[in-house]
Amino acid sequence: MSSLQINDLFWTLQGEGHFSGRRALFVRLPFCNYDCPWCDTEYNSYNEWTVDDFTAFATQEPSRFAVITGGEPIAHKHLSRILDLLKAQGFFIACETNGSVPVPETIDFVTTSPKAYTKNKKEPYFVAPENFQRTSEWKYVVDSSFDFSILERHQNAPENTFLSLSPEYGDMQNNVNEIMEYIKKNPRWRLSLQTHKWINIP
Repeated sequence: MSSLQINDLFWTLQGEGHFSGRRALFVRLPFCNYDCPWCDTEYNSYNEWTVDDFTAFATQEPSRFAVITGGEPIAHKHLSRILDLLKAQGFFIACETNGSVPVPETIDFVTTSPKAYTKNKKEPYFVAPENFQRTSEWKYVVDSSFDFSILERHQNAPENTFLSLSPEYGDMQNNVNEIMEYIKKNPRWRLSLQTHKWINIP
């Protein structure tokens, strides 16, 4: 393979979820099999990166924590090569996926964020069966049409599995209020805010 298709590659802080605040290399891969109406990512484009340029950029800072995101990164044809390159440099790899495609074992921490808006008409919040065992953190985006009953399938999640609810940014206050009411009765779940948007970083 002479080059890698990458939508965006940058250093920042992880803004949400379990690793919020940690310095991270973000690897955003193009293309997605979902069409969420509030998606804030322009993922249907990419630049070609050589392996040498990718490796040089990935190692320009001392942190060895990478976040693979998208689009839907698990479905991307260059994912396995990117994972191998990062592992060769000693990275701990986290990823965020919609859960519709089985996650490879190479990934160390899996955040599964099921969505209702599928292009190929899977049922809302579909998760590939294998991913129920692979997921380290469940994160649902709560918008005005969110069906809280879907969360019942996680009531017996292992104690070391993190459960997060993230308010859709466009109607923040109402979505936060809905989450707060749910957490009162279901305290295993946590509110996860997109802190990178509050402090205006990528």
